Amino acid sequence: MVFNLMVMAPTAILVYGVWASMIWPGVHLPTTALICIPISLVVGLFYAVYSTTMPRSGGDYVWASRTLHPAIGFMISFCMFMIVLGVAGSYIPWFTQWALSPMLEANGYADAAALVATNEFSYLFALLFYLIVAAILSKGSKVMSYVLGIMFGLVFVGFIMYSLTMMTTGPAQFAANFNAQTGMNYQAVIDKATELGFPGKFLVDATLLGFSFTLINFLGFHTSVYLSGEVKDVRRSQLIAIAGAVIVFGLISWIAYEVTYYGMGGIFVGALSYLAASGDPSYTLPFAQPFFMPYLYRYAVSTPVYTFVLFCWSMMILAAIITYIVIAVRLTFAWSFDRVLPTALSKVDRRYGTPYMALIFVTIVAILLQIAWLWTPLLSYFAYIPLVWMIMQIITAISALAFPRVRKDIYEKSPAIARAKIGPFPVLSTLAVLAIIFGLYIAYASMQPAMIGAINPSILTFSVGLFVLGLVIYFISSLYHRKIGIPLELSFKEVPPE
Repeated sequence: MVFNLMVMAPTAILVYGVWASMIWPGVHLPTTALICIPISLVVGLFYAVYSTTMPRSGGDYVWASRTLHPAIGFMISFCMFMIVLGVAGSYIPWFTQWALSPMLEANGYADAAALVATNEFSYLFALLFYLIVAAILSKGSKVMSYVLGIMFGLVFVGFIMYSLTMMTTGPAQFAANFNAQTGMNYQAVIDKATELGFPGKFLVDATLLGFSFTLINFLGFHTSVYLSGEVKDVRRSQLIAIAGAVIVFGLISWIAYEVTYYGMGGIFVGALSYLAASGDPSYTLPFAQPFFMPYLYRYAVSTPVYTFVLFCWSMMILAAIITYIVIAVRLTFAWSFDRVLPTALSKVDRRYGTPYMALIFVTIVAILLQIAWLWTPLLSYFAYIPLVWMIMQIITAISALAFPRVRKDIYEKSPAIARAKIGPFPVLSTLAVLAIIFGLYIAYASMQPAMIGAINPSILTFSVGLFVLGLVIYFISSLYHRKIGIPLELSFKEVPPE
């Protein structure tokens, strides 16, 4: 469960909330978190049930490659590989520029704060951190779980401290601090935003649209399926890990938004976000986007408390990167085991059970890609990640619908929960249909002008190109293996051994 939680990055909503408020003026963020819980639970249960049929490392790659076609399985998993490394690359500046730099600046180290915010420092930090992550993961799943557990503990302590201080500060004290320290006026922010078109109240329609953005922050609740081959009692463990992560993450999100609204004032948060988004000159804060954490919180508490909570918040960023590397490693291992990639990448350390060659490969790729993330516009081309993610979800759900018919041999040996019915309707197929419906809605909502502005043809082409590139890589491998007389497709007749 902790693994899934750290993939979802709890308390990242303290950044995402501002983006949602900018896009949908009048959105009530706490309600969006509550709406997202049942939707995520349904999709999460689909992945949990499906994982019991083929509990192997690689998750939906294994399922889709054994039911639809190996090329399709590789295609969607290649997209996941690129997404997790892309998000990991974007989180490096989150740590250096949105955590470390503000901590130093708040404590009077302005020069050091400016230094760590540079791309050069970010890359050096990335290089060091990726090597540390490789060292941790090389010691096996138990060490990884221990490290993630400690980091989640710190995140949770920071969350509790944030909640308590927000509840004890209240909007009046926050307003006084804000007025004294920023040169802006709390009430004037609300008045000016209302004058420019901000609704000045929470709206039902904005909330029902805005939940789609909050749901993006929930993505990742199912990623423990990529580690299914290392999990004992998959049926029970995955249900707990996925459903538990959704519920805990949803409650953390709801509480974090509620206490932020209580401590800073919900209408003020929306109004300030509106001014920042509109580019109005009355917005004079020294940061382009008024994130609750790490920026606005400094006006609510003392510097030591702010520093401690921001440090705890930063552990969420680093822990998330670790989980993304783990996912990329498990996918690489699964591909190599099926011979899509060189089989050398599936070598496992005998002592710790670590796919060490896959780990070395992913670490090198991550370090090289970090250069592109920092010094080229490549990362901006991942703007349509929600669309790509929903396409992957829909394809996986389609494979589940086909599964009982095209792989009857595996289906009939699956646990009872995967073959169960509610009346005349199979549970797995019902959940798959719901996953498709939700996937279609989120894909549609994520491409609306309010979310992305006008559709950028270059970014859309890049997003589609990820799928195409995955197919190209697979078919190159397939042609190579046919040439040497060992058809690649033979690897997909059976489920990989445990």
